[in-house]
Amino acid sequence: MTVQELRSLISEKTQEINKYIENRDADKAEEALNEKRKLTQLLAVAEAEAEFDKGSLEGQKEGRSRADVVNEMRAAVKFALKGKESLTDEERAAVSIDNNAAVLPEEFVNEMQILREGFPSLKKHCHVVKARSNHGKMPFARIGGKKLTKYKSGTKLTGEVANTEDVPYDIENYGSLVPIANDLQEDEAIDIINEVIKPDFAEASVNTENEEIMTIVTENATEVPGTSHKDIKAAIDGTLPALRAKTITITNLEGYVYLMSQEDKQGRNLELVKNVNGVDYYEKKVLETLSNEEVVSPEGHYVFYVVNLYALAKFFERKGYTVSTDKSVFFESDETALKVQERFDVEKLDDRYVKKVLIPKA
Repeated sequence: MTVQELRSLISEKTQEINKYIENRDADKAEEALNEKRKLTQLLAVAEAEAEFDKGSLEGQKEGRSRADVVNEMRAAVKFALKGKESLTDEERAAVSIDNNAAVLPEEFVNEMQILREGFPSLKKHCHVVKARSNHGKMPFARIGGKKLTKYKSGTKLTGEVANTEDVPYDIENYGSLVPIANDLQEDEAIDIINEVIKPDFAEASVNTENEEIMTIVTENATEVPGTSHKDIKAAIDGTLPALRAKTITITNLEGYVYLMSQEDKQGRNLELVKNVNGVDYYEKKVLETLSNEEVVSPEGHYVFYVVNLYALAKFFERKGYTVSTDKSVFFESDETALKVQERFDVEKLDDRYVKKVLIPKA
């Protein structure tokens, strides 16, 4: 199935979802939304393959062929399976090692990012910081009120510095384990990574990051009792001016269906949610919809979080994905664990405006 065919099916599924919402059929709307997500995931895979082929052609023009990419992947997997001593000089030059794990090629990272686009991710709204070590601290200044100091010629500098806070971080490994035979060859391991681990890892990665980010959101949110969607708008309008630009609304499927089904007194849909280039907006702010499991609604209520994640959450990440093995995990079955990992930590900074708007269910 081509990219264009998948996009057409997704468009048709969107219309189907809207029809169910208009008929207030939440069960069929949720079922159709799940089907749309699967189609979106297939689209991401198809686009990733197309992008990979395109990148390979461009790489050939620059002297970097698809064979180079494959050789980098093979060298990384060979290091994970057999250790550095098994590598040739050429393979050692092709692979990067980080803390006894091999860093997967940049093309793998690019494909993973495309696959991740099929799932709702909160990370892109956070302040993402590239960390060079697993532990440390970094100074950040809160948004709002900052001004430059006027220095005149001949003025003696006093050594004053910006009003910053040191945010400590402790990066952890998050990964996926697959049992493999101890005598598995590199090409077979590469197939497992590309065909088994990578598609599942993309979804699991987004879900795990969302969980860590939502923990910070829920722990720091101020509850706002509401009566209708107008209270969500009021929370957005009441955001501090300096924080308003990057403010978003986060809800779950129940909240999304609630907004999509609102009507005026004549029974006409208010069309509160606008979709522009595949992105949902409510009151001109991005609306992120997660599952009912990721964002839990209190009994008898719809829940909406109004938050500036860029100010609230500092997302520290180590570059790339790594592959390694562990022979102790499946020791009893005489198998080796093949591990693909990403490394990150999420820390809180500015919690001045995190609102949790609760609207009673009719």
